Amino acid sequence: MLSIRHLAAVRAVLRTGSVSSASRALFLTQPAITKSIQIAEEELGVQLFTRLKGRLVPTEESKFLYTEIERIFGDMDSLQNLAAEVRQGHAGRIVLSTVSNLSATLVARAITNFRHRHPAVRFDLEVHSTKLVLESVRLGQVALGVLDLVPEAPGLEYFDLCTAEITCVMRRDHPLANAELVTPAMVRDEMLVTFPDDTRINALVREAFRHAQVDSNVGLTCNHSYSACCLVSQGNGVALIDPFHVASGIFPDLIMRPFAPAIYLRPTAVIADGHTPSKIVREFVQELQTVATALSLGQ
Repeated sequence: MLSIRHLAAVRAVLRTGSVSSASRALFLTQPAITKSIQIAEEELGVQLFTRLKGRLVPTEESKFLYTEIERIFGDMDSLQNLAAEVRQGHAGRIVLSTVSNLSATLVARAITNFRHRHPAVRFDLEVHSTKLVLESVRLGQVALGVLDLVPEAPGLEYFDLCTAEITCVMRRDHPLANAELVTPAMVRDEMLVTFPDDTRINALVREAFRHAQVDSNVGLTCNHSYSACCLVSQGNGVALIDPFHVASGIFPDLIMRPFAPAIYLRPTAVIADGHTPSKIVREFVQELQTVATALSLGQ
């Protein structure tokens, strides 16, 4: 197989016009240049130079091949430049999986911010249930998972993104919009929109109402905060959900108020235990932390 080192000797002679100039350009001896050219001719099965008065003169065949030789070395330069960008965290590919609640807010904003600085980075984003996100991370199908709560699962390494609280989301013209905070007693007669019964967040909401000795009036459940906000926006009660969609400004007609007792969320990035993330994945986790903190503060 033709060696790139031997092809480099051919290229150098074609570019400089002589073996002596090529040897200086490549920091090789003239016999080494001559030997490389001989080997290249044998591998290609084509005579590349003829000797005339002690000089190597390019054949028509080598002139014809020169464009392709330059393309090969151009590709090599591109590869080296790309490798440098990957090494510095400016290029590469991030395959990640997240839950629907965070896909359109935290994750979308973090990807947008990150690509403004690193436009050569490619993202492959998958949206699944918590169970499938964890499974895809454990199986190595994705490099990173992003969840709205810390999962109780072995074989994973966790990166806390922020601490947020469940909020009471309502229309701006709702009577509770002027309240400093909302308690279970204040929404006793309101239709509640929250997460499904089999989720940890729903269990925490039910516990808050039991602790306050107030019956909850859950009229709608959905597993996506965006859908919950759409329902509330169209007059379907109030929602007890994460703050990220309203904080992102997607729903200007909605407002959120703190809910007491506080129900804490811990958005978390996860990787497979023992897996060393790439530089760009580590930098993206930092971007997730920055965006998560800003959203939790309503910024």
